[in-house]
Amino acid sequence: MLDFLSPQFWILAALAIFGWAHAHYVWMHIAHDPSRREITAPPEDLSWRSDNLFYRSLAILAGVVSLAVFIFTPHASEFAQSDFFVPALLGLVGSAAVGRALADWRSGTTEPLIRGVSATYNKASQPLKYWASLAWNASVGIAFLATSLFVFDDHTRQRCDDDVGEQALSEMLETCSLMLAENNLDQDGRAELLAARGRVNHRLQESMSALDDYSAALELEPQDSYTLYNRALIHSRLGNLPSAIDDLNASLAINPDFDDAYIERGNAFLDTGQFEKAIGDFTTLFERDPDHPYALANRGIAHAWMGNADVAEKDFSRVAKDSPGWIVVLRGRAILATNRDDDESAIEFLNDALAIQSDDTFSLHMRAEIYWENGQRDLAARDDDLIMEIEKPRLVRVTESP
Repeated sequence: MLDFLSPQFWILAALAIFGWAHAHYVWMHIAHDPSRREITAPPEDLSWRSDNLFYRSLAILAGVVSLAVFIFTPHASEFAQSDFFVPALLGLVGSAAVGRALADWRSGTTEPLIRGVSATYNKASQPLKYWASLAWNASVGIAFLATSLFVFDDHTRQRCDDDVGEQALSEMLETCSLMLAENNLDQDGRAELLAARGRVNHRLQESMSALDDYSAALELEPQDSYTLYNRALIHSRLGNLPSAIDDLNASLAINPDFDDAYIERGNAFLDTGQFEKAIGDFTTLFERDPDHPYALANRGIAHAWMGNADVAEKDFSRVAKDSPGWIVVLRGRAILATNRDDDESAIEFLNDALAIQSDDTFSLHMRAEIYWENGQRDLAARDDDLIMEIEKPRLVRVTESP
């Protein structure tokens, strides 16, 4: 509901809340300066005024203002995305808590760092509560500092992982290769690294390199259902659907709860004309997850290719228009329209599908075929050109082992 508000807004709001008390104190300190008070004015209690607290509040306000300016600079964005941001934030909170505990230890009074608790305990009059509160505050600070160090170590440790931005993929590939060059890797570690480098190559569109890495990883760890699934995606991308189906069969034999593998194998069965098997996979997926956006839509497609119009429409009618699977329904209804030689309705369904997803190559292929059959060469050639442009190398999906 508040997605239109930028992250900077929320940081500014937090800074404003944090700085309000200090700003109020500075204002009150200046407004109640004894040298500016009228001689005839009644006396007032100014014991709350402290030069030390005044200068401390000014310093804090200067830091708040500096931070408020900093968050709108490019350096802030770079820092927020760096490996140092979260550890620095945790370390700041931990340092503040430890500093608070040390100050309370010197002063002999403390207030526990617990939301909703505002009691102050004195060492002399309430020793048990004082020491318990002081120990709690110190523990909170130490916990944050320890977590900061752990997160920093985790973020800066050399790792091979495809969970990075596109610009960092090439650098990550080099890191993976360097790690694989080490001689002290055990079999499981090497298999894990090979699978990870395969995912990096996968995202870089280096399909053959990804295929080699996945295959090498599976030689070491043949029971990795996720790497089998990822290799199946590469086989599908290279047009080797029988091998893709073999890998998906193996993946599901190891992990029969892998829903993504059912949808991929069902689609592979569709593409190879094995409609009954496709219907079986989509039915299994629907039974496992009745809310899956593609189970009924894709099963309806299989029935449409088989000419089972009534059964197909029954599945299509159960898919909501705002579902991601609605575009599949439109494709299926275009197939049903061509089955009854209603090319005009088929074109309308395909146009609706392309209005949802302009790079839908299935709809473009089918529409181009209809145009060619009807002698509309210019329109057919235009769709063919669009398909060639879309099918240039682009990022594909990768699944990582948990």
